[in-house]
Amino acid sequence: MRSVYLTEPKKLEIRQVETPVPRDHELLVKIAYCGICTLEQRLYDGERKIYYPIIPGHEASGTVVAVGSEVMTSVKEGDHVVLDLVNRCHSCPACLSGNSNLCENRFKKGQRVLGAFSEYMVVKPEQVQVIPHELPLDQAAFAEPLSCCIRSLRKAKAGLGDTILVSGAGTMGLLHVKAALAMGVRVIVTDIAKSRLDDALAMGADFALDASDGQLFVDTVKSFTHGRGVDSCIITTPSVCAVETAAKVLAPGGTLNIYTSYGDKPVLPIDMNTIHRNEFVITGSEGRSEYDFNTSVRSLANRKVVVDDLISRIYPLEQAAQAVEAALSGKTYRVLLKMEE
Repeated sequence: MRSVYLTEPKKLEIRQVETPVPRDHELLVKIAYCGICTLEQRLYDGERKIYYPIIPGHEASGTVVAVGSEVMTSVKEGDHVVLDLVNRCHSCPACLSGNSNLCENRFKKGQRVLGAFSEYMVVKPEQVQVIPHELPLDQAAFAEPLSCCIRSLRKAKAGLGDTILVSGAGTMGLLHVKAALAMGVRVIVTDIAKSRLDDALAMGADFALDASDGQLFVDTVKSFTHGRGVDSCIITTPSVCAVETAAKVLAPGGTLNIYTSYGDKPVLPIDMNTIHRNEFVITGSEGRSEYDFNTSVRSLANRKVVVDDLISRIYPLEQAAQAVEAALSGKTYRVLLKMEE
């Protein structure tokens, strides 16, 4: 089979390797599509490093082609599946409290990290969820990023009838929009790119605002919410000023969720008295739990969240470098790798 290896920043190699053989308690999945996430982009350009060489990829869909004899689930050959590649021990305090995305053992040495830029993968039964054949596999590859947005919305305590602000209208910002709308939430989106704001409105956002003029933005949001502000803000852009601006339109008792990650270590640009006097809740969200992933799979399968308009380009595996460069260009939403020739 073919796998894509990142051997150093900006250097990808396609290697022919042996197709893995699943053990009795494992499954073999033929990968169909894998999305190129921000993580893969940062690994590629050298902003982040795990180890070299590494096979990137974690937003994957595919077909089960072999089932180990001791697999206890009902999954069978021919099933279409999506992969949830987080390593979870199921026994640490984080896992046992419903926060398995923070599993204390998920990064221990000896575990496989990522790996879906490959034609085949061996996985544990708990790392797959079966999807209906009616859900296209390219759209199914959004199960992982959508699950992260679902966790983010839960952390923000977004609920039916709420008004939220999504700061940043990239792929993850727009996935937040789609998920929030499916929950009955009124959504305001902000960005500095008019084309992305137009796309947000086309996807159903209730209001889209240019964030370039901070004071005009604050005044407009306050007017739209009759002076109260928004119930929660979700930051999907690494622009630090987005946090400062969002705090100015947060209603008393509101929640600010920092969804994005940062290449450096910025200081929270909100004074502590403002947090104290307004009882703001400041939180973050990292990854997803298996419960978030299951909710994501069901929402895609039931067509309550439709993501076809977020697929910008699909590249064959042999053009992996061009695909990552396209994802880094800032001119696309999600770029996918298609594993089959």
